[in-house]
Amino acid sequence: MKIKSLLLAIFVTTCTHAQNGTKNFIDLPYIEVTGTIETEITPNEIYLNIVLSENNSKGRLSVEEQENRMIAVLKSLEIDLEKDFSILAFDGYFKRKFLGENEVTKTKRYELIVHDGKTLGKVYLALDNLNISNLSITKVSHTDIESITKEIKLKALKVAKEKANDYASAINQTIGKAIFIQEQNSANLSTLNGYANGIVIRGASSLYGSRAFEEKIQNLNFKNIAVNASVLARFIIN
Repeated sequence: MKIKSLLLAIFVTTCTHAQNGTKNFIDLPYIEVTGTIETEITPNEIYLNIVLSENNSKGRLSVEEQENRMIAVLKSLEIDLEKDFSILAFDGYFKRKFLGENEVTKTKRYELIVHDGKTLGKVYLALDNLNISNLSITKVSHTDIESITKEIKLKALKVAKEKANDYASAINQTIGKAIFIQEQNSANLSTLNGYANGIVIRGASSLYGSRAFEEKIQNLNFKNIAVNASVLARFIIN
């Protein structure tokens, strides 16, 4: 009995809408367009991965000694260690030998964030002077990326509306209200891994020679990153 009552209610509602001339949006004449925007921004967050390692062989500095030297250098460059420096992992490996001394190997990995190419160059030079060359860029970003993303999405929607207006005008018609809006893709960043202005970060000084490396790194300018967004929209055609 309840099922019959429900079916009757649906039927009555459908008839009422039909009598009032109401149409589903899919039955209305509409135009579908996509608006796309791309812009470039200079990154102000450059993430570095730094790896320190040591074993107990003669003459090797311990991870702790290397870490103390590195921290001292970073402080001298006025880097905010509380905010921009963190330990990612600390691993130890013990190998027992039947003859000779047992071998202990330790590795420590850090993340450092710098905010411009000039500071990036200073960090590379300073760590290279400490024989710390196991560095790589893991990603680049911008502190205002959320607001930038929101802004370009709105611009993409405006582009879609302009395109719809142009198409409708070409056939002597106009567009009405939007009946459907959908993000096609999230705004994204083009990432650079291990490269800055054509320089390979890991072991760069050994590739270019210390003097050439220093001259090149002092003029380091990080490439812009692309941010893009695309929006699909449907507008009623009048």
